[in-house]
Amino acid sequence: MKRSDLLPKEFNSYYTDYLNLVHGSTSVHEALNIGLQESLDFINSIDKNLDYRYGSDKWTIAQVIMHNIDTERVFAYRALRFMRGDLTPLSGFDQDVFAVDYENHAFAKADLIQSFKATRNATIALFNGVTDEQLIIQGTASDSLMSVRVIPFLIAGHTKHHENVIRKRYL
Repeated sequence: MKRSDLLPKEFNSYYTDYLNLVHGSTSVHEALNIGLQESLDFINSIDKNLDYRYGSDKWTIAQVIMHNIDTERVFAYRALRFMRGDLTPLSGFDQDVFAVDYENHAFAKADLIQSFKATRNATIALFNGVTDEQLIIQGTASDSLMSVRVIPFLIAGHTKHHENVIRKRYL
């Protein structure tokens, strides 16, 4: 299954820009595994203080990375629920509510790397066991239908989006 196999009815159009950051020929496992190494290389390459923010009302570099980690956790949980047949509609999550807690932490690069690795490896393990039947299951999250197979590409695209933001606005 490749990213280009996704159908518009499998996700909210809001996610299109994120999904388009993942090449169409990329498989589920490539999106997660290759993305892991690319993100680790990127985080390791950052030579600016992770507390840097380009505006007083903007997140720090560390907070953007933590946002990626939290978002992946939320989306992996959605995938797990849908894969296991729990189609109870899931609410959205408010990234700004999550981010309020970020102000209470001093993020060390090594800790962020460890958290990113642990989160991505858990997501990889979840999708290593997925069946073709589970991939096409659709559930509701944030008042929109979403298939399981969209989620790994969404995770990868969302991460790339924010890494691009860091490159453009922070570095």
